[in-house]
Amino acid sequence: MRPAPADLLVTGMPFAIRPAVSAATRKLIARKLPLKQGLFRVSGVVLEGERHTDLLDVTSGPAGDLGVVVLDLSTPDSPEKLARSLAGIAARGFREQTPLHAVMLDLARGLLESGPSALRVTLLRCSAADARVEVTTAGMPPVACAHRDRHVTLHGLPAPPLTASSMTPPAVEFVPLTWGSSWLVSSDGFSDDLEPLAVVRRLAEELHLADDGAALAQLPPHALRGLLETRTFAATRPTLDDASVVVLVADPSARSHSGIQRGKSAL
Repeated sequence: MRPAPADLLVTGMPFAIRPAVSAATRKLIARKLPLKQGLFRVSGVVLEGERHTDLLDVTSGPAGDLGVVVLDLSTPDSPEKLARSLAGIAARGFREQTPLHAVMLDLARGLLESGPSALRVTLLRCSAADARVEVTTAGMPPVACAHRDRHVTLHGLPAPPLTASSMTPPAVEFVPLTWGSSWLVSSDGFSDDLEPLAVVRRLAEELHLADDGAALAQLPPHALRGLLETRTFAATRPTLDDASVVVLVADPSARSHSGIQRGKSAL
């Protein structure tokens, strides 16, 4: 019998880290996660490497929406200050229900005064009212979705990282939201030069996303960190870069008051 997430945490070794962002920022994120927002449950963590470039944020929007941003910033000047500013731009876009392609352009404009910077970013917005998920990525691996029938799909069309000269935003994919579906957002710290599609699928499998998504989305960040080490680092090559993971689930226990489809995915 496969052990439950809590059982695996008992044997997991602590992951030795150095803060990639300030203590104040880390506490802010830790206070927000795990988060319950209406139908949605979400948790996440940054496993810091030597480059200290990742930042994640989760924002509650109007009408029960929930937005996730994972960014990986390469810049010569003040990376923490700029990363927090860019995360704020994304959060404002989620709150104001700005189309995600426009949020991507706002992020590119946010790089104008930063010198030669490149931004890898994933934006994901879940809407209970519209029963859909919006996904857009720039320079990041795709987002994995594990459905109740255990079928895993990948979302987010490949696009280059954003720069201050980016004029055309990456495409936004609209995905029907099914109750009980679990979503995995990860940064390129897990893939490095490896094939991102294969790495994301393997990461979803190592985490048993289809079966354990609801439990993972309710773990506090420190517990999720330990679980990631136990399940993934034996099979996934660590890199010098940070590796961010966010797990989000459309809670099946809340489906009775939602408009979300039942049964198998419509994909």
